[in-house]
Amino acid sequence: NLPDSADDAWSPFWLLPDGPHDVFSLVTPADIRRIRDHAQENFIKLIDKVFDRLLILKGTKDMAKNPASTKQLLNCVRILTRLIPFVYEACPDGGVMEDIVLWTQRPRPGSGADYMLGRQMVSATVDLLFTSGFTVPLATVGEDSAVRYTIWENGIGQTSSLGSSKEHVANRVEVLRLLLVVCSQTMYTPAARSIALPNRALHTIAYNSNKRMILCLLCSLINTSLRDRAQGWAIPYRGSAAMDPSDELSLHAMQALFILLDYQAPASKVANGDDSVDVAGPPHDPESDANTPSMVLVTGTSTGAQNLFRVFIAKLHRTQEFDYLFTNIMRLLEEAMRANLSILASVTKGPTKHVMPQEAAILLWVLLENNSPFEDYLVDHNSSLKLFAVLLYFMLNGYSDPAQAGMVRTISHILHYLSEDSRFATRLMQPFDQSILPSAMRIVDASLTHADFMINTVFTLLSASKPYLVPVYSNLLLLVRNVSPYLTQISQTTADKLVSLFDIISSPAFIISEPYHVRWLIYLIEVFDYVVHYRAVDNPCLMYSMVKARSYFTRLRTFDIDKAKAELALLREKKSKTEANRTIGRSQTLSVGSQAAGDLAENVANSMSSLSLTSAAASAKEGTPGIPSTPAASTAEETGYLKVADGNSSPALSDKARGKRPENDSSAEADTQGCAGKSDEPMDKGKGKGKEKGKDKSVEGSPADVAARDKAKAAKAAMSGSGQHQFQPTAEWVFSWLPDLPLDPIIAVLDTLAVHIDRITEEVQKDAETAAAAAAARAASQQTTKQVPGSDAKVDSQSHPQSPTNSSAVENLAFSISAASADPTRTIVHWLSSDAMVQAMPDLEESMPEIRPRLQGLSPALVIWFRSLLWSMIYSSGMKPFGIWKNTHVKLFVVKHSV
Repeated sequence: NLPDSADDAWSPFWLLPDGPHDVFSLVTPADIRRIRDHAQENFIKLIDKVFDRLLILKGTKDMAKNPASTKQLLNCVRILTRLIPFVYEACPDGGVMEDIVLWTQRPRPGSGADYMLGRQMVSATVDLLFTSGFTVPLATVGEDSAVRYTIWENGIGQTSSLGSSKEHVANRVEVLRLLLVVCSQTMYTPAARSIALPNRALHTIAYNSNKRMILCLLCSLINTSLRDRAQGWAIPYRGSAAMDPSDELSLHAMQALFILLDYQAPASKVANGDDSVDVAGPPHDPESDANTPSMVLVTGTSTGAQNLFRVFIAKLHRTQEFDYLFTNIMRLLEEAMRANLSILASVTKGPTKHVMPQEAAILLWVLLENNSPFEDYLVDHNSSLKLFAVLLYFMLNGYSDPAQAGMVRTISHILHYLSEDSRFATRLMQPFDQSILPSAMRIVDASLTHADFMINTVFTLLSASKPYLVPVYSNLLLLVRNVSPYLTQISQTTADKLVSLFDIISSPAFIISEPYHVRWLIYLIEVFDYVVHYRAVDNPCLMYSMVKARSYFTRLRTFDIDKAKAELALLREKKSKTEANRTIGRSQTLSVGSQAAGDLAENVANSMSSLSLTSAAASAKEGTPGIPSTPAASTAEETGYLKVADGNSSPALSDKARGKRPENDSSAEADTQGCAGKSDEPMDKGKGKGKEKGKDKSVEGSPADVAARDKAKAAKAAMSGSGQHQFQPTAEWVFSWLPDLPLDPIIAVLDTLAVHIDRITEEVQKDAETAAAAAAARAASQQTTKQVPGSDAKVDSQSHPQSPTNSSAVENLAFSISAASADPTRTIVHWLSSDAMVQAMPDLEESMPEIRPRLQGLSPALVIWFRSLLWSMIYSSGMKPFGIWKNTHVKLFVVKHSV
């Protein structure tokens, strides 16, 4: 063990490196672990000596005017940034050095006074962000303090910029990087325990600090994150690895802001194995040393204290503050959108700007969650619908890329949150301007509203059947559900897609394949329930589509769990055979599996959407850095994702064929509330009954054959072990939700309207036949009486009354007139939007549902996912250019390194 006085061993760490690259290349992970695991005292002394040197340099008068002192201070920051991650990760013996190194009182080198390194390091790091001449301009005349708590940039709380130099910006980047590392203990905590265990570094900042420091740090981080770094006509280069220091500062500022706002302290005492860990650490003893960090610390006690960053961000209320936030968030999103759409962005390597669409979306969500006046401001803003369109663009642009799964889910939460406001839902009925979208995303419909485009986007994402989007589906359906009481004049295309989606989700096999599918069914049922009761006359196209597909509603009345299980078993068996045939070889596949594959392809081709289920075991870990890939990172399921593959549903199929379609196959074990809607309220009870059950004739064969197939399937699953974790629905489970579906009023309305629509169709057909007959008669009369001048022509006409060619032309004309007149769609839609339809409707007063949105709550699963997302983004950005956390054993999420 080296003595404290061995300066020749310690001093090279802050004297020799010339930059961060030297520190991260010369101090390797293998070297750090070898010292930590085999020379623990030297490892602790190294951290103590480096930090002690940092304190001495920080407290030196005119330190910033001495380049050598500044270099040494930066090297101390870099060495600590390199070492601290290995303090948090578990040692080979399973122990963690965090408590020993950071949160245990011990003598400070050189002074002998007891101090707690972790607390002092956090305090010193925050002080360095406001050190005069180092990260902020030198103090003015009359200011003696080395630490100036002031706001870096103009924006919230500041009307003018400090005029920081490039050196100040570069130094802030280094210190913010250290702050993120010091607070990164969360990354080394298992997801299941990340809420219960405290992050004492974050706690020290957010709960145990003076208000002036909190306000200056909060406003500095916000203003720096949103600062407009305009560079003329420069286009972001998508392939650029290097980042401008200003961009890097903005990114780190945004990340630090997120983790400070996200942190919530658990109880003052939390269980940690057999020990009890104090959130705030042992009581702090004031120190008289002149180099003690200037942050005013408060003893951590159970006083019900709040995260002061959340408290202060909730107090923002001025219109100019909201203007600043909204304008710059929109700017960040639009910059990223332009970068995606620009061809030059992939070839231009000039001065670049780093785009941060995901960070902007997260900031928007955080503001909505923590500041109610900002929500009111946003809903009433003239550009709120433009923001809505931009967010939908990012969903459509990113849903097929697993790397964008976090972005898509974040936006789904934002839209769900906004849909809870009736004012915003009402505004969605305004016409939608598609000019801001690329041509591939546009819909050919001049009457399109924002609600139309929203439903089409929801349909696109659901029909994409991506396993990493399963947690998003619940939010998307809730979005439609909350907006449904205000829907007006949705187009025929939108109506058909919505009904087609209901066909899939309401199919018996799909319902029983996973427990949370019932939630999706209930959300869609509530959509139609609201439309039928409140907006029937305002949505004739949707009502017409519902009438044509009323069998989808009636089959729920006759839901039989045994028949549903048999149907699901057949679908799984068919899919397993198809997949097995694909592995045998091309020749055998063509001969043995061509029929099954052909049937599946035909069904998919006929389908307007697909949501069949397969095993999630192979796709549970996406693992891309920056994307939470653990169960916790995807709403903390203990088992994995739901993998979605191709199935089918076609309104044109018969009831029998529809019952046999290959729709669902699932062996995914997923948490009901974790994957879909865990943050929702408890399910509402509907007002309909739907208790009737009948015989489902969708499965061929006798009951004995069905039972035999079920037993064979169960035996096969038991032998292979693939079915041991599958959801097993019971009759009691079905009875817990089926009687409460509001089916009766919906079916009553559809049956009533079907009678009138049939009558209108018959009348239109009769009128068409009459018109066709009259037209044919007129055409025949004109043909026989037509004469050409001259007697020879007259004689020829009389001798050849009518040729076969002329007769065929008359018949074709009559058929064309009949076909054109026989289409009753326009007449039916017109009638459905008239007062006559209102008068024909049955009395629905007793079944009228209350208009109440399903709210979004911050459940533990959602908090874990969001925290995992934040830290995975920080981890990913830290890999370039130095690899701060590279090769460290993080536990919050799984890292899958690309080859």
